[in-house]
Amino acid sequence: MKTKIYTLTALIFLAVILAATEASATVHQVQVGNYFFNPASMNITVGDTVKWIWVSGTHTTTSTSIPAGAASWDQPITSSNTTYSYTVTNAGTYSYKCTPHAAMGMVASFVATNPSNTLSVTPSNQNVGAAGGSTSFSVVSNTSWNASCNKAWCSCSPSGTGNGTIDVTYSENTSVSQRVASITVIATGAPTQTVTVTQAGAAPTLTVTPASQNVTQLAGSVNFNVTSNTDWTSVSSQSWCTVTSSGTGNGTITAVYTANTTGSQRMAMITVSVSGLPDQMVTVSQDAALGINDQPAQTYLIYPNPVRSTLTIASESLKSSADEITIYSISGMKVMGPVTISGSPVSVDVSTLSEGVYFIRIGKDGSGTVKRIIKTR
Repeated sequence: MKTKIYTLTALIFLAVILAATEASATVHQVQVGNYFFNPASMNITVGDTVKWIWVSGTHTTTSTSIPAGAASWDQPITSSNTTYSYTVTNAGTYSYKCTPHAAMGMVASFVATNPSNTLSVTPSNQNVGAAGGSTSFSVVSNTSWNASCNKAWCSCSPSGTGNGTIDVTYSENTSVSQRVASITVIATGAPTQTVTVTQAGAAPTLTVTPASQNVTQLAGSVNFNVTSNTDWTSVSSQSWCTVTSSGTGNGTITAVYTANTTGSQRMAMITVSVSGLPDQMVTVSQDAALGINDQPAQTYLIYPNPVRSTLTIASESLKSSADEITIYSISGMKVMGPVTISGSPVSVDVSTLSEGVYFIRIGKDGSGTVKRIIKTR
């Protein structure tokens, strides 16, 4: 009866020990009883701990064969010395025995191997703005590693050992397009890790200069300078003036115009467009032809200039026929008109205009006289 109770107690104790063993991956427990080590053999990793636990009897755990550089041991396992722990520092095969019972087969061993190299890099991606700056990634590893970036605009700390941080520096993105740099992290014996830096594109920009070009009545060409960081298109409002239709980034719009054979000054509006921005407008103003039917171009007197609120326009032609006026900003955007005027002199209310320089065109269908006025408060 006592034997059965003892056996049951031992089994319960063994179950508890096994459960504890499963709960800890780095502590390997060996039960020591009458004439046995259990388990008698096992595979472990360098850095793990072997723990012998007394179950019954009087025994020892004594090393008999160990790898070079490892520490030997010889410890009692009894009711007074119930446990002994040994941390493994070298790879190889470790053999041991119970000194008083070795002849009865109470021997055992375990094999220790070096741990597998591990490497983890997080997060998988860092989103950053268009401006230059820096960001970082976290490295979790048990060995040395090297990092490299595949883009010239992005650089990173090249190496480290164990847990650490990859510091990344990136330059300003002047393009409107998003760009991505890949950072590759390598550690011997571990899967290669790749993370990315995704940099937002810059806001689109567009500047066209000068605001206007005045040309003679003869055929010719003139240029406008475009400063931009993206694709742009341009179109002329008049068939007698053709322009470069498109471009990318900084460039030039060439406006080619035919000879003006009419007796009136004429103006072509060139509209330059970029997605996501207001259109930019510039003008080509061409002088009237001289000596056409011996009739000079119409003469208009515009005053006061600068003007505060009311602009006066006087011309002999307005006494006999109506005409139209259209006012454009310095950038070429229409801000008023067309407004029909007749009689001389005639008053035009410009009080709603902001301070600045404007062009006023007197005429119809893109032709006529173009004057520059200054609006004040």
